Amino acid sequence: MQIKITEYDALKHDVFRALSVKQPFANDLVNIAYEDDDGNSYGFKSIEVRSRCTSYRGKLLICSSQSPKIPNMQSGCALGFVEVYGVKRVKDFTDEDWDNTRIPRARRSEIKSGWGWLMRNPKRVVELPIKGQLGIFNIAFEKGDIVEYPRIVKVGRDDFNLLNKEKR
Repeated sequence: MQIKITEYDALKHDVFRALSVKQPFANDLVNIAYEDDDGNSYGFKSIEVRSRCTSYRGKLLICSSQSPKIPNMQSGCALGFVEVYGVKRVKDFTDEDWDNTRIPRARRSEIKSGWGWLMRNPKRVVELPIKGQLGIFNIAFEKGDIVEYPRIVKVGRDDFNLLNKEKR
């Protein structure tokens, strides 16, 4: 579904392409597992299997589906970004490709057709509630609502000492 954004709205909103994924797979897509020699990072899951191919390439907001609800995992919210950089037919998967889908070995033989969407460079964001949709969809947030988790936090000496006191 296309969202029409006026020039005025574009000043107030960021529009992202998004995909709803069930837990625990949504978390696996947005949490970094390793980095390659070229500087690309990959999630614990780096291939999302779908029934349809996609021509979309680029930044994609991964959202967790409303169900299933799994303890200690967020449902129905934006979790992070990945880069979709290619697709591959399921029938052409190698054993390594199957491992990157996180689909249990016992279920793999049931999947005869479909596409693997290749994803890399995950970045977690501060979770925000959303209502997902099927397939890739557009979602608008007010500017500044989607914020990546910081990797480095700078604090002054007094705050640093205070933080260290709280740890003891």
